[in-house]
Amino acid sequence: MFEAGFLARYPYYAHVIAALEPVIDPSVELVGISLRTSSASSIAHGARYYLHVNVEGVRRAPQFLRGLLLHEVHHVVLGHLAHPRFHRPERPKLMEIAMETTANEHLEEPLPSPILWQHFERFGFKRGQSTMERYQLLCDAETESLIPEPKPDTRSVDDHRWSEMDAPPAAGVQETRRVLEEADQKGTPPSEAREVPQRRITMAGKTPKELLHELGGTTDPREVLIDWKDALARFVAHRRAPVHTWSRPSRRFPTEIGRVPGRSYRPRTALRPTILVAIDTSLSMTDRELSEIARQLRPMTEHAQLVIVEHDAKVTNVATFHGALTKVKGRGGTDLRVIFDPSLLRAVNADGVIAFTDGDGPTPERAPSVPVLWMLTKPWDFACAWGDRAKLFDR
Repeated sequence: MFEAGFLARYPYYAHVIAALEPVIDPSVELVGISLRTSSASSIAHGARYYLHVNVEGVRRAPQFLRGLLLHEVHHVVLGHLAHPRFHRPERPKLMEIAMETTANEHLEEPLPSPILWQHFERFGFKRGQSTMERYQLLCDAETESLIPEPKPDTRSVDDHRWSEMDAPPAAGVQETRRVLEEADQKGTPPSEAREVPQRRITMAGKTPKELLHELGGTTDPREVLIDWKDALARFVAHRRAPVHTWSRPSRRFPTEIGRVPGRSYRPRTALRPTILVAIDTSLSMTDRELSEIARQLRPMTEHAQLVIVEHDAKVTNVATFHGALTKVKGRGGTDLRVIFDPSLLRAVNADGVIAFTDGDGPTPERAPSVPVLWMLTKPWDFACAWGDRAKLFDR
C-alpha cells in the first residue's frame, strides 16, 4: 500500500496505517474507515480499525492516495470514531462538517475536492481549532438552515460509516490509544536530525503524546465515582472540620508531653471557607445541568462562601454565588488550566476548588496547593492524575 518514500516522509502516519486492517470494498467510492469489535486474540481490547479500499477507484485516481491515507489517519488519531464525545451528536450534519474540516487540516497532499475550514470562516472557524470547537460554532448559529451546504465542488473525501460501527466506546478508545502508543514508539524520527519537518513529528498538527492526552485517561481501570451530591457536601464539611491541637498536653500520658497530642480540637483556619466553584460553560454543559448545579449549591452557602468562576478556554466571569446560574458566557473550547492560575486562586482566596466539567480539556501537570473536587458531567475518560472525583451523570 505504501509507495516509495511514504515511511520516510510520514513515519507516524505509516505506523498508524499499518495498524489498520485493509478490506477490499467496492461499495466505497475510494476509501473509508470503520471501527468494529474483533475476536482476534491480538486485539487486547476487543476492537479494531478497518480501512475499506475500492481498489479500482484508487487506481483511477492514484494522485489522491497519499492524501486519502493521511485523512483516514486523522480520523483515527483525533478519536472521531472512538471517543464518546463524537457519538450520536444532536446535529450529525454539523458534526460531519466539523470532523471533515479538522481531518483535512494540516494536509499537504492533494485530496478530491475537500471541505476546508476556510469555507466556514464567517462562523468563526480558525486554524488549529478542535473538532468540538468547530461543531459548537456551527451549533451556535440560530438554526441549522443557516449553515450552508458544502460547496458544489466539495465533499467528504472518504466514506463515513459512523452508524455502522458496533465497537463499544471504551474498546474504541483503548484501541485508539494502543495505535497511538505504538506509532509513538516505532515512528519517532532520528534524534540526530536537527531540522525535522513538522509532518514527521506530528499527526493532525500534534505529537502522539499530545493526541494521547487529548484522548483522555490511561490504560488503568476507571476509578469508582461517588455520587456528586454526597461528594459536594463532604468536601465542604471537610474544609470546616476541626483538627487536633498540640497546645494542650494529654492528661492520660503526662510523660509524653510534646509527643502525643491532646484531645482538644480547634477549628480549621477557615471557619467559613471560600470555595472556588468553576463552571465549564463549553459545549457539553447543558442548561439543565447548570440549573441542577445551582440547586445543589444553594445549601452549601450556609457553610461556605462560594465564588463562581465561569470559563471555557479562558475565564469569562467571576462572581459570588447568590443562588442562581444564569446568562453564562463562553461556550467555546475548554482549558481546565485557567481555573488553577495562581493569581486567580490568590484573588479569590480559595480554600478549595470544585470544578464542574465534562473533563474534555487540558489540566495542569501538578496539583494546586488547595484540595480539588472534579464534578464530571460525562462518562468519558479523564486524564488528570490528581484531585477527588464525583459523577454528575446517571450512567
